[in-house]
Amino acid sequence: MNDNELRSALLSFQKRFGTPIIFIAKKCGVSREHLSKWINIESYLISNELKIKIKTVIKSEL
Repeated sequence: MNDNELRSALLSFQKRFGTPIIFIAKKCGVSREHLSKWINIESYLISNELKIKIKTVIKSEL
C-alpha cells in the first residue's frame, strides 16, 4: 500500500467511524500535528514503522 492509498484509507476510516485524528495519533504514538501534516501535505514523509502502526490501528478498530 503506497502513501496515497494509506492516506485515503485513514481518511475513510476517520469519516466512517467519526474518529478524531488525535485518537489515531495517540494509538500510533505520535503527535496529532505530525499525523495531520502527513495527511494534508503529500511531500511530508513518515517512517515505515509509523505506516505499519497506522495500518494496524485501522485494521484493529474494524
